[in-house]
Amino acid sequence: MAEAMLSTPIRIRPHGSDTIRDITTLKDASEILIDWPQAERGPFYQAAREQVEAALESKAGAAQAQEAFVALCNHAGVLVR
Repeated sequence: MAEAMLSTPIRIRPHGSDTIRDITTLKDASEILIDWPQAERGPFYQAAREQVEAALESKAGAAQAQEAFVALCNHAGVLVR
């Protein structure tokens, strides 16, 4: 299966990091979610995790996964504009 690219890169500053990371694929988003701090895993996290995993399994669209991931990052204050 080809790498599922996001429509636009998502720039984040992961928790506790000074480095900006560009998320360009669903796999990148999934890796960020795996490393997401346990204490920060609420409803936004759960929605993003479900959407990204479903999109990786071709059970949902990449656009919905990207939207949920952006909402999570924005809510958590790690989204770089």
